[in-house]
Amino acid sequence: MFDTLRIKLFGRQPFAKVDDKTLERIIHREFGNRASEVKRKLQGVKSDTPKGKNRISAAIIKLAGEDINAIDNFIEISDNDFRDVLARAEYPGCFDLDFDRIKKDKMKQVYFADWKDYSNWLKKI
Repeated sequence: MFDTLRIKLFGRQPFAKVDDKTLERIIHREFGNRASEVKRKLQGVKSDTPKGKNRISAAIIKLAGEDINAIDNFIEISDNDFRDVLARAEYPGCFDLDFDRIKKDKMKQVYFADWKDYSNWLKKI
């Protein structure tokens, strides 16, 4: 709710907050009986903080879809620059935009659509 308000009032992109419980649920939802294998793979995700690692891991899972083999590729991308994974997963509408050419009102719409999409994906059961 507050994140949506921040977009509308200030035009600021929110960022996902992924706790351990949410990450666990997402892993099981997306990979079912292969969840243990996914968890092992995600141990290789590099981050300075546990919260950052969870956020990056969730982004990797979203980008991989249900393709367990794609996880390694996205971990490698995140090792080079984690922002490439986060941007593609959390902000797909913004990822391909030329920010210099877009009006502020349109940017808010893109931020809102991206946030709604990612939030719905996180909450999906």
